[in-house]
Amino acid sequence: MGDFFFHYVRWFRRKIKMMRYVKVLVILLASVGIFAQAAQTDWLGGFSSKEWEGSEEKASEDQVYYLWQLESLKKGLAPRYIRYLDIEHYVETGKLLNRGILFSFTGLRDESVEICGNFTNWECIPMKRNKFGVYFRVVEPDLITPEYELEQKYEYKFRVNGLFTFDPENQDRYEDGSASYISVFILPSKDVNKQTYSQVLEDSNIEEQDLRTVRFQAYSPNSESIVLLGNFNDWSPENDFLKKGRDGIFRLDKKLLPGTYHFYFMIDGEPAVDTYNPITEMKMDTLERVSTIVVEPRMTPLERKSLASSQE
Repeated sequence: MGDFFFHYVRWFRRKIKMMRYVKVLVILLASVGIFAQAAQTDWLGGFSSKEWEGSEEKASEDQVYYLWQLESLKKGLAPRYIRYLDIEHYVETGKLLNRGILFSFTGLRDESVEICGNFTNWECIPMKRNKFGVYFRVVEPDLITPEYELEQKYEYKFRVNGLFTFDPENQDRYEDGSASYISVFILPSKDVNKQTYSQVLEDSNIEEQDLRTVRFQAYSPNSESIVLLGNFNDWSPENDFLKKGRDGIFRLDKKLLPGTYHFYFMIDGEPAVDTYNPITEMKMDTLERVSTIVVEPRMTPLERKSLASSQE
């Protein structure tokens, strides 16, 4: 049994090292545009635009795309919520992971395409044209209702060469009263479980004076195992295993001193960032994507809670 475990650990370490080299190569190639030159396809992620037509289920919110994939679309798509990496502008903006609603329009023979909607107060803003004549723009989903809630209904039109038109790829539209149509995109309702991310917990009866409890968690119901690697455990894949709950969420509580920590998950042997963590950065020594969590110092004296009060 001891020999088997020893050989398994060696194999696991070699696999991790190999995956890191492959990942570094992918990022380097993407950053200099080599993949963009070779991507003669209308694919976005693992699905082509044709396969995506009429199927929002394939547009997984857990998928992370590259900017070059958007710039390689050969056909306009129905709008969808996406997450993508912008390596090209990372040094300039300091923001690697981006989120938003992807709008696109096939305009090979059109000189200009703009998008106008309730999210721009119906002002028209330009869309970017790729080398295949597809115009696209990613809009951050930050539209707020008069009741100060997140708006889910995004209404819009395209202005093509100065003339307004609806989105031909989007069948969800209504008449605007002037012999034309307004296209509509409904932002998918967010699943609380799917939006799970790691966070610092509030004080409890088991808190310690100088340490804070950080709950690392990820929603991955179809996975068998998740391991946590970070600068708090020397990036070791052998110590911190998350426990899977019946709700499909893997969890692990760790005591950490105040500070800034970088980490990522190994999900069934594949590296992955903390999906809904708002801070994603590049680990410069290995060129790997990592999630960041900031553990703030405790601002108020620690309150010791009795066992009885904690069970109320």
